Amino acid sequence: AMQHVTRISRVIRLPLGNALLLGVGGSGRKSLTRLASSIADFTTFTIEITKSYRLIEWREDLKTLLLKAGMDGKKMVFLFDDAQIVDETFVEDINNVLNAGEVPNLMKDEDLGPIFDKMTPILVQKQIPSTKLNLYNMFVSRVKENLHLVLAFSPIGDAFRNRLRNFPS
Repeated sequence: AMQHVTRISRVIRLPLGNALLLGVGGSGRKSLTRLASSIADFTTFTIEITKSYRLIEWREDLKTLLLKAGMDGKKMVFLFDDAQIVDETFVEDINNVLNAGEVPNLMKDEDLGPIFDKMTPILVQKQIPSTKLNLYNMFVSRVKENLHLVLAFSPIGDAFRNRLRNFPS
């Protein structure tokens, strides 16, 4: 267990460090990730699945996570388990975050105002022009820097193989 904690800790402390943990149920993937996240002083974020949890709630949780990592600059670990996949769109969105640092069309215009307000002083400090593109790119860059995804999946069954094929990131 100590070796696994040190491996997870090493990965999440790396820039752009994300992890895929494979193991059967009860092998300690989630608890060891929480411990490694705590050791690194990162905030662990997980979703709570209920009967009414659907795509709308998923997108709101994902938006909250991205705003904490990008706008507030908090070091975050998003722990996601294969039992939390209610819809395959969840995995597609995670693939997009891993690939580009964002989910297309997730942020609405009313969300961009506060993001741009937070990013403007950062761009001014770095002497970069404050265009909308530069402001949004700085936000995405901070998301990539501060958000670490840890996927805890079970390798048993065809679902894992299909997800790997369909969502390579």
